[in-house]
Amino acid sequence: MQTNEVLEYRGCEIRPTVTPTASGRYSAAVLVTDRDGETRTLGVEGDFAGPQEARDGAMELAIAWIQQRPVISDRHVRRT
Repeated sequence: MQTNEVLEYRGCEIRPTVTPTASGRYSAAVLVTDRDGETRTLGVEGDFAGPQEARDGAMELAIAWIQQRPVISDRHVRRT
């Protein structure tokens, strides 16, 4: 399930993406575009039971990254 949902948080655009897996569960990633137009892809570690849970995990990761909280590590971030 790809989403076209775009949310704004602290001047950044957040685009969560939820994908069904072969096992019938869901994985997630999120694209964050900052004020300078630089986009980062954040991958969510997790195996989610439903699409909303996966989306929420992606959003939580994006907000933590924007706030520069130490909840995540740079290994989740790929610059594009």
